[in-house]
Amino acid sequence: MNFFRPKIIAIITGFISIAICVAYLVLITIFDFRAYLNDQLSNLT
Repeated sequence: MNFFRPKIIAIITGFISIAICVAYLVLITIFDFRAYLNDQLSNLT
């Protein structure tokens, strides 16, 4: 049982890292879209 523990911790850490990366990309995409939307709205006037 003690042999598998480091492997499980490495897998969990990898999933957490991937989740953080995906969340970061989603936030950047949302903020970038908001900047594009604000530019389009300000060009209408």
